[in-house]
Amino acid sequence: MDENEFERLLKKKDKIIKKKDKIIDKLERENCKLKKHILMYENAHTPPSLQKIKKRMPRESSGKLGAPIGHPKYKRKEPEITMTIKHTVDACPYCNTRLNLKEILEVIEEEIPELKKIKAIKHLIEWSICPNCKRRVVAKNNAPADRFGPNLKTKITLLRHDDRLPLRKVESTLLRDHDFEITHTGIMKIIRRVAKKLNEPYYEIIKRIRTSRVIYIDETQYKLDGEKWWLWTFVCEDMILFVIRKSRAKEVVEEILGKKYDGIISCDGWKTYESFSENLQRCWAHLLRESFHLKEEHSDFEIYHEFLKKLFKRIIEIRQKPPDIEKRRKIAEEMKESLMRASMNMNKTASFRGFAGKIQNGMNYWFTCVEHLEVEPTNNYAEHALRELIVQRKIMGGLRSKRGAETLEIISTLIATWKKQDKPLFETIKSYLV
Repeated sequence: MDENEFERLLKKKDKIIKKKDKIIDKLERENCKLKKHILMYENAHTPPSLQKIKKRMPRESSGKLGAPIGHPKYKRKEPEITMTIKHTVDACPYCNTRLNLKEILEVIEEEIPELKKIKAIKHLIEWSICPNCKRRVVAKNNAPADRFGPNLKTKITLLRHDDRLPLRKVESTLLRDHDFEITHTGIMKIIRRVAKKLNEPYYEIIKRIRTSRVIYIDETQYKLDGEKWWLWTFVCEDMILFVIRKSRAKEVVEEILGKKYDGIISCDGWKTYESFSENLQRCWAHLLRESFHLKEEHSDFEIYHEFLKKLFKRIIEIRQKPPDIEKRRKIAEEMKESLMRASMNMNKTASFRGFAGKIQNGMNYWFTCVEHLEVEPTNNYAEHALRELIVQRKIMGGLRSKRGAETLEIISTLIATWKKQDKPLFETIKSYLV
């Protein structure tokens, strides 16, 4: 290869490199632009299910599997023995010597029963016209009011709302396991009938929620007939309530809790709650998530993030070994002053002013949990309650009618509540259908 040819190849290579550099620069700019665009619609208050860029707070871990330190180890319950089969041996199979001293080796086998087909029970009910009084006389009977029995209706309800199966999967599961054919419409009609039977315990939960000393509340978007509605949850010690409403305003809270609710509400920073009550506990999980996001974007915010983590750790320590009420009030006031000073320092930096404002707007509500030990410092109870229906929302894609929304409210509320109360779901639902 001569010198001219070599130079020509070098120039060609340089051109290719420059071209690729331009493409890389363009892609990097586009990527940066897209990230900024996404972050315009995302913040620490965006539910994890809607986040495009996953930024999670690191969790401290020992690196070992199993239960965390201080938590009891999980152990499966011993099964109830329904059958015992004894296997005997009287003589040695090798030399035919009789065996006298025998011991028992126990082996437990767990197995599900064979799948059974649907029973079709025909009721023949005699009736006649009395020849004397001419009245219609019908034999006493226990014939059902509709075609489907309580076991079948309960099974379909749980497949749909506890197992979160789409209608086609409910249909195929019943066909596979029980050789039972039913249409999507038939499934929905059965579930609506079940919801109607569960009306009474549902409204009883609403009544009891209103008398609870502490309520954890959260809300998330839910599509109804293509429009934006809101799925609300109200959680107390042993109950979980779901309602679906068009509004995200104070009127929904007033509808459920009444206008004179004097308990404590745990919530995020949404303005609705502050307009409803002054007895609030703002969620520290939200605060720390947003702080973590800021720290990731601005390295000089790390000092504030660490301060907030230490403050939260202090709250947990106080709640674990609480002093008397007067001492706790004093501690809460000291922490409030410390947080206020930190927020005022944050306010000096333009990038941190929005976050500082959120802290200051909720300043009276960050340490309610120090004075009132029955209140948790986070709103995790409500967020966890919503998680089940968020997964279901992804599967269903939303609701088509208000009737469907009412059905979802009732059944999801009772399933979640009875789980929280450790009640057997199948037997409890069935008891309202018999």
